[in-house]
Amino acid sequence: MGTPDTDPPVDPLFIDPYTAELIKSDGRVHEPSTMRAVAAELAKSIEAVEKAGGDGSAVADIHVGATPFGQWADAKTFGAAAGDGAGQQLGQVYAEFIKAYKSVVAAVEASASNHAEADLRSEGA
Repeated sequence: MGTPDTDPPVDPLFIDPYTAELIKSDGRVHEPSTMRAVAAELAKSIEAVEKAGGDGSAVADIHVGATPFGQWADAKTFGAAAGDGAGQQLGQVYAEFIKAYKSVVAAVEASASNHAEADLRSEGA
């Protein structure tokens, strides 16, 4: 026969009160209004980036040669690899990021709509 544990059991689903207050809802895990609020905040963030000219076109015209990176061998290799297409490639990647980010916002909004519709159907409305 062993000795009893002196520590109380730890609840793996415990959420500290501060965090619980931040995510307070009506008890549903899939609350559409919360999902829409998240989508709205994400959308505001990406709009701020786009207003600042963050569509990738500003960096597409940057031409980088080997010189800014230094004269040692690895710097020259890096500069040659970056080359004249570096700005264009960075602009393309940035534009793809913006597109993917907007897809996430749209997916969260669509999920909120799906959950809202399911709620209405399950409540008999």
